[in-house]
Amino acid sequence: MRNVIIAVLGVLVLSGCAPIWVQTKGPFQGAGYTLDLPQGWMATTNPKRMVVTHDGPELQSVYVLVVDISEQEKNKDNKKPSGKRFKRGMLPQEAAEALLDNMRSDQGLGQFTVVENKPAQVGGKDGFRLVYTYKNNKLRNQCIYYGMLHDEKFYRISYCATVRYYFEKDVAEFEKIVASFKVNTE
Repeated sequence: MRNVIIAVLGVLVLSGCAPIWVQTKGPFQGAGYTLDLPQGWMATTNPKRMVVTHDGPELQSVYVLVVDISEQEKNKDNKKPSGKRFKRGMLPQEAAEALLDNMRSDQGLGQFTVVENKPAQVGGKDGFRLVYTYKNNKLRNQCIYYGMLHDEKFYRISYCATVRYYFEKDVAEFEKIVASFKVNTE
């Protein structure tokens, strides 16, 4: 009987950790931003840390993330492996370099290679665009990562997909999502 109770509790705990997926329908308002999502894709429901995919997150994913810099500064124990953090007043390229330092120290990004690091407009604001590759679970992945600091927030919109087939298949849809991104001015 005790084993049954432990098993049921384990299922309940694990089911509470699983994200809720919904079908995308176009315009989406998130945590301080708006963007257009492709019709018929699937997305998680967390507007501060959203994942969007068409064929499954292991094959291709769009990530939209909003980080509150002031909360990050308060919580000094929540450091990335290299300890680099986003700070108020950082220039876009400084933010890109801090991010790259963290990525280079991430053990999960095997054979990490930066292909491109350049300034870019994100939602009409100065930001950066990174392109990089890495190997994970024997699959080579390629990613495009747009980042931008605005007021007290860091905004990330990125696309990662397996190099074989999926990256080229949906990269144009991702660029449409980025082009539609706007920071809400409340």
